[in-house]
Amino acid sequence: MILSGCKKAECQTSSDCSSKTCSVSKCEEKTCVYTPQANCCGNGVKDAIESGLQGNECTCPQDYGKCEGIPKIKVGVREEDAVYAKYLCNNFNQCVLGVESQEIAAQNFLDSIIVGFFKASSVVRYNKPFDMSKDSFEFKITLDDANKDLVLPLRITSIRVLFNGQNSRSELLVAEKSLNSIINNIGESVTIFVPLNLNYKPEEVEESGSMRYTIDYNYLKEVPSGVNPDGSTSTKLETVREKYTSPAKQVFFVKTG
Repeated sequence: MILSGCKKAECQTSSDCSSKTCSVSKCEEKTCVYTPQANCCGNGVKDAIESGLQGNECTCPQDYGKCEGIPKIKVGVREEDAVYAKYLCNNFNQCVLGVESQEIAAQNFLDSIIVGFFKASSVVRYNKPFDMSKDSFEFKITLDDANKDLVLPLRITSIRVLFNGQNSRSELLVAEKSLNSIINNIGESVTIFVPLNLNYKPEEVEESGSMRYTIDYNYLKEVPSGVNPDGSTSTKLETVREKYTSPAKQVFFVKTG
Protein backbone atom coordinates (compact mmCIF):
# COMPACT_ATOMS: atom_id res chain seq x y z
CA MET A 1 0.00 0.00 0.00
CA ILE A 2 1.30 3.43 -0.89
CA LEU A 3 0.89 6.14 1.82
CA SER A 4 0.17 9.61 0.63
CA GLY A 5 2.74 12.21 1.69
CA CYS A 6 0.64 15.09 0.55
CA LYS A 7 0.52 18.02 2.97
CA LYS A 8 -2.70 19.91 3.45
CA ALA A 9 -2.58 23.32 1.79
CA GLU A 10 -2.19 26.16 4.35
CA CYS A 11 -3.31 28.86 1.94
CA GLN A 12 -4.35 29.55 -1.59
CA THR A 13 -3.66 33.30 -1.54
CA SER A 14 -1.84 35.68 0.83
CA SER A 15 -5.17 36.85 2.25
CA ASP A 16 -5.64 33.36 3.72
CA CYS A 17 -2.65 33.87 6.03
CA SER A 18 -3.29 35.20 9.55
CA SER A 19 -1.62 38.49 10.43
CA LYS A 20 1.26 38.69 12.87
CA THR A 21 2.64 41.80 14.55
CA CYS A 22 5.54 43.34 12.65
CA SER A 23 5.49 40.67 9.93
CA VAL A 24 4.49 40.70 6.27
CA SER A 25 2.61 37.53 5.32
CA LYS A 26 2.70 35.90 1.90
CA CYS A 27 1.35 32.62 0.52
CA GLU A 28 4.16 30.71 -1.23
CA GLU A 29 3.53 27.21 -2.59
CA LYS A 30 0.40 26.95 -0.46
CA THR A 31 2.38 27.79 2.73
CA CYS A 32 2.19 31.04 4.76
CA VAL A 33 5.61 32.67 4.93
CA TYR A 34 6.21 35.54 7.39
CA THR A 35 8.94 38.13 6.81
CA PRO A 36 9.96 40.26 9.84
CA GLN A 37 9.25 43.97 9.42
CA ALA A 38 12.06 46.33 10.45
CA ASN A 39 11.50 49.52 12.50
CA CYS A 40 8.23 48.14 13.81
CA CYS A 41 7.19 48.27 17.47
CA GLY A 42 6.61 44.70 18.59
CA ASN A 43 9.22 42.89 16.54
CA GLY A 44 11.37 42.19 19.61
CA VAL A 45 14.20 44.41 18.35
CA LYS A 46 15.25 47.72 19.87
CA ASP A 47 15.13 49.69 16.62
CA ALA A 48 16.25 53.31 16.49
CA ILE A 49 12.89 54.09 14.87
CA GLU A 50 9.81 52.27 16.14
CA SER A 51 6.72 52.64 13.93
CA GLY A 52 7.77 56.12 12.90
CA LEU A 53 8.87 57.34 16.35
CA GLN A 54 12.26 57.44 18.02
CA GLY A 55 12.60 54.14 19.83
CA ASN A 56 12.57 54.09 23.63
CA GLU A 57 10.61 52.85 26.64
CA CYS A 58 7.82 55.36 26.04
CA THR A 59 7.26 54.89 22.31
CA CYS A 60 7.67 51.09 22.32
CA PRO A 61 7.56 49.36 25.71
CA GLN A 62 6.98 46.03 23.89
CA ASP A 63 10.58 46.06 22.64
CA TYR A 64 12.36 48.37 25.10
CA GLY A 65 10.57 47.46 28.32
CA LYS A 66 8.28 49.69 30.37
CA CYS A 67 9.29 53.12 31.64
CA GLU A 68 8.92 52.44 35.35
CA GLY A 69 10.83 52.15 38.59
CA ILE A 70 11.71 54.15 41.70
CA PRO A 71 15.22 55.57 42.22
CA LYS A 72 17.15 55.04 45.43
CA ILE A 73 18.24 57.89 47.68
CA LYS A 74 20.68 58.00 50.59
CA VAL A 75 19.22 58.84 53.98
CA GLY A 76 22.16 58.97 56.36
CA VAL A 77 23.97 55.67 55.88
CA ARG A 78 20.86 53.92 54.55
CA GLU A 79 19.51 53.62 51.02
CA GLU A 80 15.76 54.00 50.59
CA ASP A 81 13.22 54.31 47.80
CA ALA A 82 12.41 57.87 46.77
CA VAL A 83 9.08 59.09 48.16
CA TYR A 84 7.79 60.95 45.09
CA ALA A 85 10.26 60.59 42.22
CA LYS A 86 9.74 57.76 39.75
CA TYR A 87 10.46 57.01 36.12
CA LEU A 88 7.60 58.01 33.83
CA CYS A 89 6.96 59.26 30.29
CA ASN A 90 6.82 63.02 29.77
CA ASN A 91 4.94 64.96 27.08
CA PHE A 92 7.85 64.44 24.67
CA ASN A 93 7.78 60.63 24.90
CA GLN A 94 10.94 60.58 27.00
CA CYS A 95 11.45 58.29 29.99
CA VAL A 96 12.51 60.67 32.76
CA LEU A 97 12.35 61.12 36.51
CA GLY A 98 9.10 62.85 37.41
CA VAL A 99 6.20 63.04 39.86
CA GLU A 100 2.64 61.86 39.26
CA SER A 101 0.29 64.86 39.14
CA GLN A 102 -2.07 63.37 41.72
CA GLU A 103 0.74 63.31 44.28
CA ILE A 104 1.38 67.06 44.07
CA ALA A 105 -0.28 69.24 46.73
CA ALA A 106 -0.20 73.04 46.93
CA GLN A 107 0.76 74.50 50.31
CA ASN A 108 -0.10 77.98 51.60
CA PHE A 109 1.58 79.71 54.54
CA LEU A 110 0.50 83.04 56.03
CA ASP A 111 3.02 85.40 57.66
CA SER A 112 2.25 88.75 59.28
CA ILE A 113 4.59 91.69 58.77
CA ILE A 114 4.00 94.15 61.64
CA VAL A 115 6.32 97.14 61.94
CA GLY A 116 5.92 100.59 63.43
CA PHE A 117 4.40 102.24 60.38
CA PHE A 118 2.35 99.53 58.66
CA LYS A 119 0.89 96.03 58.81
CA ALA A 120 1.03 93.62 55.91
CA SER A 121 0.34 89.96 55.25
CA SER A 122 2.48 87.67 53.13
CA VAL A 123 1.09 84.41 51.75
CA VAL A 124 3.71 82.10 50.26
CA ARG A 125 2.45 79.23 48.12
CA TYR A 126 4.48 76.32 46.73
CA ASN A 127 4.05 72.67 45.82
CA LYS A 128 4.89 69.60 47.84
CA PRO A 129 6.96 68.14 46.35
CA PHE A 130 8.60 71.19 44.76
CA ASP A 131 9.82 70.35 41.24
CA MET A 132 13.18 72.11 41.03
CA SER A 133 13.12 72.17 37.22
CA LYS A 134 9.87 74.12 36.80
CA ASP A 135 8.15 75.18 40.04
CA SER A 136 8.25 78.64 41.64
CA PHE A 137 7.56 80.13 45.03
CA GLU A 138 4.52 82.41 44.79
CA PHE A 139 4.35 85.39 47.16
CA LYS A 140 1.20 87.48 47.62
CA ILE A 141 1.90 90.55 49.74
CA THR A 142 -1.03 92.69 50.93
CA LEU A 143 -0.89 96.02 52.75
CA ASP A 144 -3.41 95.67 55.60
CA ASP A 145 -2.96 98.99 57.44
CA ALA A 146 -0.70 102.03 57.51
CA ASN A 147 0.25 104.73 59.99
CA LYS A 148 -0.78 108.30 59.16
CA ASP A 149 2.88 109.28 58.98
CA LEU A 150 3.64 106.73 56.27
CA VAL A 151 3.64 108.18 52.78
CA LEU A 152 2.63 105.57 50.20
CA PRO A 153 3.62 103.75 48.05
CA LEU A 154 5.25 100.82 49.78
CA ARG A 155 7.96 99.44 47.49
CA ILE A 156 9.09 95.81 47.46
CA THR A 157 12.66 95.76 46.16
CA SER A 158 13.77 92.13 46.46
CA ILE A 159 12.88 88.65 47.69
CA ARG A 160 15.40 85.96 48.61
CA VAL A 161 14.82 82.30 49.44
CA LEU A 162 17.18 80.46 51.80
CA PHE A 163 17.31 76.68 52.20
CA ASN A 164 18.73 74.43 54.90
CA GLY A 165 18.65 70.81 53.73
CA GLN A 166 19.16 67.59 55.62
CA ASN A 167 22.61 67.28 54.03
CA SER A 168 23.49 70.99 54.20
CA ARG A 169 26.16 72.27 56.55
CA SER A 170 24.73 75.76 56.45
CA GLU A 171 21.80 77.77 55.12
CA LEU A 172 22.10 78.38 51.38
CA LEU A 173 20.74 81.14 49.18
CA VAL A 174 18.87 79.25 46.43
CA ALA A 175 16.74 81.96 44.80
CA GLU A 176 16.51 85.73 44.57
CA LYS A 177 14.62 88.30 42.57
CA SER A 178 15.16 92.05 42.29
CA LEU A 179 11.92 93.99 42.11
CA ASN A 180 10.22 97.32 41.91
CA SER A 181 6.76 96.20 43.03
CA ILE A 182 4.57 99.02 44.30
CA ILE A 183 1.61 98.96 46.69
CA ASN A 184 -0.25 102.27 46.51
CA ASN A 185 -3.20 101.73 48.83
CA ILE A 186 -4.34 99.83 51.91
CA GLY A 187 -5.91 96.54 50.83
CA GLU A 188 -3.86 96.38 47.64
CA SER A 189 -1.70 93.33 46.85
CA VAL A 190 1.21 92.34 44.65
CA THR A 191 1.94 88.76 43.53
CA ILE A 192 5.52 87.72 42.82
CA PHE A 193 6.87 84.42 41.43
CA VAL A 194 10.40 83.36 42.35
CA PRO A 195 11.89 80.18 40.76
CA LEU A 196 15.05 78.49 41.96
CA ASN A 197 17.53 80.49 39.90
CA LEU A 198 20.91 80.15 41.61
CA ASN A 199 21.83 76.67 40.31
CA TYR A 200 21.41 74.82 43.57
CA LYS A 201 22.00 71.11 42.92
CA PRO A 202 21.12 68.61 45.64
CA GLU A 203 23.12 65.40 45.96
CA GLU A 204 20.00 63.22 45.78
CA VAL A 205 16.93 63.28 43.51
CA GLU A 206 14.88 64.19 46.57
CA GLU A 207 15.81 66.40 49.50
CA SER A 208 13.76 67.74 52.39
CA GLY A 209 14.63 70.66 54.60
CA SER A 210 13.47 74.08 55.67
CA MET A 211 13.15 77.34 53.78
CA ARG A 212 13.00 80.96 54.90
CA TYR A 213 12.50 84.03 52.79
CA THR A 214 13.42 87.66 53.17
CA ILE A 215 11.59 90.67 51.73
CA ASP A 216 13.41 93.97 51.26
CA TYR A 217 11.14 97.01 51.12
CA ASN A 218 11.20 100.76 51.55
CA TYR A 219 8.77 103.62 52.12
CA LEU A 220 8.69 107.29 53.05
CA LYS A 221 7.67 108.59 56.45
CA GLU A 222 7.12 112.05 57.82
CA VAL A 223 9.46 113.01 60.65
CA PRO A 224 9.70 116.28 62.66
CA SER A 225 12.30 118.65 61.27
CA GLY A 226 11.80 121.81 63.33
CA VAL A 227 9.29 124.48 64.28
CA ASN A 228 7.43 126.74 61.86
CA PRO A 229 7.12 130.50 62.50
CA ASP A 230 3.56 129.95 63.68
CA GLY A 231 4.74 127.48 66.30
CA SER A 232 3.62 124.35 64.50
CA THR A 233 5.99 121.44 63.93
CA SER A 234 7.52 121.25 60.48
CA THR A 235 8.13 117.84 58.91
CA LYS A 236 10.27 116.30 56.23
CA LEU A 237 10.16 113.02 54.33
CA GLU A 238 12.62 110.33 55.29
CA THR A 239 13.28 107.11 53.36
CA VAL A 240 13.08 103.96 55.44
CA ARG A 241 14.66 100.73 54.17
CA GLU A 242 13.87 97.55 56.06
CA LYS A 243 13.88 93.77 55.72
CA TYR A 244 11.40 91.13 56.81
CA THR A 245 12.57 87.56 57.48
CA SER A 246 9.97 84.82 57.69
CA PRO A 247 9.87 81.88 60.09
CA ALA A 248 11.22 78.59 58.70
CA LYS A 249 8.87 76.31 56.75
CA GLN A 250 9.25 72.74 55.53
CA VAL A 251 10.01 72.19 51.85
CA PHE A 252 10.48 68.98 49.88
CA PHE A 253 12.58 69.32 46.72
CA VAL A 254 12.54 66.79 43.89
CA LYS A 255 14.97 66.83 40.94
CA THR A 256 13.18 65.74 37.77
CA GLY A 257 14.13 65.32 34.13
